[in-house]
Amino acid sequence: MFTIFVTLLALYVAFNLGANDVANAMGTSVGSKAVTLRQALIIAGVLEFTGAVLFGHEVSETLATKIANPALFVAAPQMLLTGMVTVLIASGVWLQIATSRGLPVSSSHAVVGAIAGFSWVALGANAIDWSSIKLITFGWIVTPVISGAIAALFYSQVKRWILDQPNQIAQLKEWIPWLSALLLGIFGIIVLPSLTQGVTNFLISQFDLNIPTHDIPILTGAVAAVGLTFYSWRELEDKGDSLEIGGVG
Repeated sequence: MFTIFVTLLALYVAFNLGANDVANAMGTSVGSKAVTLRQALIIAGVLEFTGAVLFGHEVSETLATKIANPALFVAAPQMLLTGMVTVLIASGVWLQIATSRGLPVSSSHAVVGAIAGFSWVALGANAIDWSSIKLITFGWIVTPVISGAIAALFYSQVKRWILDQPNQIAQLKEWIPWLSALLLGIFGIIVLPSLTQGVTNFLISQFDLNIPTHDIPILTGAVAAVGLTFYSWRELEDKGDSLEIGGVG
């Protein structure tokens, strides 16, 4: 019965987490009409699930072992179990409140705070791994600064080479291959090695091929970049007559 309760509670947290995080990730794309709401939900659903499966274990490990030391709860495992249930409840309720009010908050920040809070109450301030808290807090501060700087740099170049040019559509056509390569390159460094590792292992084991580690990800990324380029060119041709960049909104 308790397992069913915890499962339902986790689904409640996931529901609110998805509602808030998907809006954070896709709000600008939907607002700019780059994608429709339906497309955004499909894209976000696939990417959020893929990201959780491929990379979620590292975040989960940090939250489970590096905020509060589980070894301190060995003598009282029931206390740790109860505390983690309160973390789910606190995170889910806060995310629901924030989402209902349109606040783009961070779910991971909420979980970190909840774990630190229950650990402090349960075993005192020494139960918290303050070095991890410092690193996480540093990331909270640095991340907006870095993302803001990258966004400012990227937009300034787009404005200079595309928006401020007399023939914006022609400029965009020239830049689409480079933008596709940049997008898939960044995505490829983070995601493709994990996605294609199974293919690499299969080719090595079944055909005894000596394939360097990054060859399959690079090939996959290159094919995807070329495909995205041609798809974007076609979309641009279809909408070219009515598309105005940086002009009348």
